[in-house]
Amino acid sequence: MGAHLEKLRDDLRANMSMIDEKLQAVKAKTGGKVDEAERAIHQHLDSVKKKIDQSATAVEAAKTKANEWAKTQNAEAKKKIAEWKAKGDAKSLQAHADLADAYAKAMSVIASSAVDKAVKAELEAWLAHCDIEASKLAQGAR
Repeated sequence: MGAHLEKLRDDLRANMSMIDEKLQAVKAKTGGKVDEAERAIHQHLDSVKKKIDQSATAVEAAKTKANEWAKTQNAEAKKKIAEWKAKGDAKSLQAHADLADAYAKAMSVIASSAVDKAVKAELEAWLAHCDIEASKLAQGAR
């Protein structure tokens, strides 16, 4: 159980690190040149949007799995689990553990999608600030 959750956590961390590395690479590649930076950000934004679109089905499936898990977590279900433990009902406990694993994996998919959406929002905000700077430069050139 611990190794499975650790792998999910590591996958999420790796995804976040990859996103951060890409943003740092964009910053380094542009060296402060607004036009180049804007182009690079647009390219990265396009790839993030594509990733979000491609993962939409998986995210919806993950939300369904998460909801299934939530439905099983009422007081009556907890009493059943206690009964299974007391009776040594390994089959029912294994089914419950499998559902818990599916829930953990589903939440990881949802969290990864949320990170992608946060990156998208950050890139869009950066581009909005570029628009402000471009407007100021255009006003100064007149």
